[in-house]
Amino acid sequence: MKKLAIYLAIFCHIAAVAGCKNLPAPPEEGSYRLVVNGKEVEVVPFKHYFYALVEMPETAEMSLTSGTAIDVYEISPLSRNIQSTREGNTINFKIDKPQYIMVRINETERIFIFAEKPEVIPTENIANILTFGVPNDGSINSTEQIQEAINQTAANGQTLLFPAGVYKSGQLVLPSNAHIHISKGAMLLADDACADVFIGTGDLIAPRRCFIFIPNASNVKITGFGAINGNGVNLREKFGDAARIRVVLAANSTDLLVEGVMLKNPGSWNTQIIKCRDVVFRNVKVLNDIELSNTDGINPDATQNMLIENTFGYASDDNIAIKTTNNGNLLADIDGIIVRGNVFLTKKSSLKVGTESRGVNMRNILFEDNDVLESDRGMALYVSDGAHYDNIRYINNRFERNYPDAQQRGIHFRANQRNPDSKLGKMTNILLKDNTFYRAFPRRSEISYRGEGIGIEVEIENLVIEGQRITSVEQADFIIENANVTFN
Repeated sequence: MKKLAIYLAIFCHIAAVAGCKNLPAPPEEGSYRLVVNGKEVEVVPFKHYFYALVEMPETAEMSLTSGTAIDVYEISPLSRNIQSTREGNTINFKIDKPQYIMVRINETERIFIFAEKPEVIPTENIANILTFGVPNDGSINSTEQIQEAINQTAANGQTLLFPAGVYKSGQLVLPSNAHIHISKGAMLLADDACADVFIGTGDLIAPRRCFIFIPNASNVKITGFGAINGNGVNLREKFGDAARIRVVLAANSTDLLVEGVMLKNPGSWNTQIIKCRDVVFRNVKVLNDIELSNTDGINPDATQNMLIENTFGYASDDNIAIKTTNNGNLLADIDGIIVRGNVFLTKKSSLKVGTESRGVNMRNILFEDNDVLESDRGMALYVSDGAHYDNIRYINNRFERNYPDAQQRGIHFRANQRNPDSKLGKMTNILLKDNTFYRAFPRRSEISYRGEGIGIEVEIENLVIEGQRITSVEQADFIIENANVTFN
C-alpha cells in the first residue's frame, strides 16, 4: 500500500506538470495577464499604462495577475462598487454589464479594461478594403488606395470594412455618406515618415493638421472596435511642433457618428469638432500619451447639438474642452452639448468650457453622470474672450482624485480678459447639483469675475465633499470674487 501511494503521488505530479504545459505563462515583471471567463485576453502596454478590450455577452468573471507584487489596489469608478478579492498577485472581480473600469495597482500602475457588448460587424452592402489591393501588414503607405476605396464606397452607399491588420496611411478625407468600420484587431496607422502629408490641400485645407479629416460633409460614420492611431509620439519626436496633428478633425459638417473605436496617440488634441451639427460620440476610447503636451481629449468647437456618451478618455490636457476658437475662421455659437456617462482621467481640467471663447454665446451645456478618476480641476469654466456662458449644468458627477498640477482645485470658474482690450464675458444660470468629491482637492475652489459688479451667477445643490454635504458659502470655504454663489 505504501508503494502504491508513492506511485500515485508521482503519477499525479507528472499529470499536473503536463497539464501546466497548456496554461499561459505567468506575466513578466512589470506586465499583466487578464483572464475573463476562463479565457486569456490581451493586455496592451501603451507608454505609462495598459489596456484591454473585452467582449462580454454575459457576466464577466475577471482575474488580473501582476508580474510584480501587489501591495495596494483600487478598482474605479468607485461609484460602481465592484467587489474584489486578492490572492497573491491576482485580483479577482466580476462585472455584470459592459462598462469601462480602471484597476490602479501600487498607486502608480493603471490598467484600463474596456468591457463591451460583442462587436456587430456589418454584413450587408459592404466592401472589404483588402479587395482594393491594400495590404494589412502596415508595410507600405497606402493612402491613395484607401482614399479611393473611401470615395468609391461613399458614392455607392456602402460600408468600407477594415478587417484585422495594420493599414498605414497619410491624411484620409471622409466625404458625405462615408461609413468606415474598423474591426477589432484593425488599426489605421498614421505614417510617421513626413508631417506635411497631414495638411489638407486645395479646397480641403484644414484649420489644423489632422489624420482623419471630415470637411463640409454629412452622414459620416466611423464604427467598430478597431483603432485609429495618430502616431503622435513618433511624429512629434521627429518633427516637433510641425507634428501637432489631431487624430480626427471634423469641420463644417453635419450628422456625424463615431462609435466603438479607439482614437489613440495624437500629436496634439485628439479630436476637434469645429462648426458642426448633430454629432454623436458613443463608446469611444480616447487614449493619449500623457507625457506629450497639449493632448486634449475631445473638443467641441463652435458646434451645436453634440452628444458624448459612455466614452473613456485619458489625456495629458483637458478631457473635454468646449470652445469657440475661430480656427479657420469657423465661428459660431455653442448650443446643445451633452457630456454624459463617461469615465475620464487627465492631468489638467476634466469637464471644461473654454478657455477659448470667441463666440457670442455658449449655452445649454450639460455634464451629467460622469466619473472623473483623476484631474487637476474637476469642473472648469473659463471665459477669456468675451462670450456669454448661460445654462451650463453639472449634475451627478463624481470626482475621485486630484492630479497635482497647477491649480489642484475641485471647482474653478473664472471670467477674465485675455488681453487688455478683450471684451469681458460673463456667466449666468450655472447649476451644480448632486456632485460628489470622494476626496477634497488640496486648494480652495475658486469662482471669480475679474471685473466690476457681479459677473458670475452659480447655484449649488447637494455638493458632497469627503462624505460631508456642503450647505453654505461659509462651509464651502470657496474663493469668491464678484460672483453670486448660492447653496440649496
